[in-house]
Amino acid sequence: MPWGILEDKSGLGHVPGTALLEQESGSGSEGIHYLEHLKKTVHRGETIILVPQPSDDANDPLNWPLWTRDLLFLFYAYCCLLTIGGIGPILSSIALDLISQFGINFTDVSLLTGYSLCATGAAGLFISAITHKYGKRIPLLFSMIAAFVGTTWGGFAQSHDSLLGARIVQGFSASMFESVFFAMVGDLYFVHERGVRVAVVTTCIAGLANLPALLSGKIATELGWRWVFWLLAIFVGVGMVLSVLVGWETAYNRNPIYETDVASVDILDTLDAKRAATAHVEGGDATELTATRTTTASVAIPRKSFFARMKPYSTTYSDKPLWRLIVDPILVLSNPAAIWAVCLMSFPTLWIVAINLLVAQIFAAPPFLLTTTQLGYMSAGPTVGGTLGSILSGAMSDPLIEWMSRRNKGVYEPEFRLVLVVPAIILSTISYFLFGYLIEQGKSPVAMATLWGTATASLQFLMMAVGTYTVDAYRTSSVEIFIATMVIKNFLFFGFSYFLNDWVAKWGALKMFYSIAGIQIALSLTTVPLYIFGKRLRGWWHK
Repeated sequence: MPWGILEDKSGLGHVPGTALLEQESGSGSEGIHYLEHLKKTVHRGETIILVPQPSDDANDPLNWPLWTRDLLFLFYAYCCLLTIGGIGPILSSIALDLISQFGINFTDVSLLTGYSLCATGAAGLFISAITHKYGKRIPLLFSMIAAFVGTTWGGFAQSHDSLLGARIVQGFSASMFESVFFAMVGDLYFVHERGVRVAVVTTCIAGLANLPALLSGKIATELGWRWVFWLLAIFVGVGMVLSVLVGWETAYNRNPIYETDVASVDILDTLDAKRAATAHVEGGDATELTATRTTTASVAIPRKSFFARMKPYSTTYSDKPLWRLIVDPILVLSNPAAIWAVCLMSFPTLWIVAINLLVAQIFAAPPFLLTTTQLGYMSAGPTVGGTLGSILSGAMSDPLIEWMSRRNKGVYEPEFRLVLVVPAIILSTISYFLFGYLIEQGKSPVAMATLWGTATASLQFLMMAVGTYTVDAYRTSSVEIFIATMVIKNFLFFGFSYFLNDWVAKWGALKMFYSIAGIQIALSLTTVPLYIFGKRLRGWWHK
């Protein structure tokens, strides 16, 4: 029972997700030659066994140089920021301009975002199926094309209905990055490298995602609201071109023997023996392998050419038919951990989106009377808060699990990631209770923007905990879990967009945000039983 986590009783030799990160050192030379031929690296002064083990193919993303993986990852982060941050909350500060232009009301403006999010959710199941069957490159190209077409169309829209059509096309582009981006971390990185990268994902989805909204108010005031769309289209166009050139496939058909974290039996000794036999045949010895063990792999299959990597399609990654892959994100909800992930990523994100939709209604009215530019500046709060939250959660995640693993005889359990829910509960409780209270008191919008930022920081800790736990504990099902989360979350957004504006008008900010705070606390506390019984649940799910 390490760190309060109950051991599995299902009879599996090895519970998927549990992994040996470090060799437990013994006295004298004991343990020095244990698993000598597995690939390892020196990380923060400690010898870490690479999980999963890279194959002997240069096309395996785990064999790419770290700088290559990071540059590709940052490109996907750029596209994520544009499609989720640029498209999602971009209307929050220009609501008054749209109301004046098209003669609509606040609910109509909210529905422009609601229908866009509905399109995102509806496309999610198909994006999931295509990703599993044909890889991630085809959905990437589709997403960037849809983003460019919808954003350009939005700038030229001459009616509310035309703008609604543009927003729906824009919505199709976000499916890829709201769900599959998390799973890419598992494609490109080893377990000990994932925490910082998931922090980047959460920054793009819920931190820096507010940066375009921060700028849109000033742009609309100086150039007109249409330029908010056109300037975004320029950046999206750059991303679209780069996706053709360098948006390489990250999926890979890896031999199951290398998947040391998701296997149901302990295959470390088998893999070590296999590598030892290979070394013997090639004339190597233990000394030579020890000298090269800090590299990710010594590969035997050469890497594809640059032009071969540009092809939209290379191979299939699943034998299942497309119809079954479409259904899988629904079937995965039979796993209680998937339901937990859906709730802890959907509702906390919903509250942040709700504030975006309500900003103009609350702060353009007395006693605040903010202008379009000032409404845009309020997004500085979630931009700064979300970024700081991502930095802090990312800085804590990997060192925390390494520290806990060392005190668990070098064995890593994915439940260690869930400790980050604790700061999330504290930050969200403070944020939502004070947010409602200060609005009711008519206090400074600067204070409210700060609390909005604190709430966004709490979301970063939650997304870090949920994202890393899902990738580490259920990597083979992670795409389906993230897709299910994205679909349900966006349909929730769509439904709430019909009554959010009326909700705050009837209840008042105090009662509304007190209720949100209570719901948030209750949802976060469901992490406790998952932490305790999580390993048993992983064993049950695998069987």
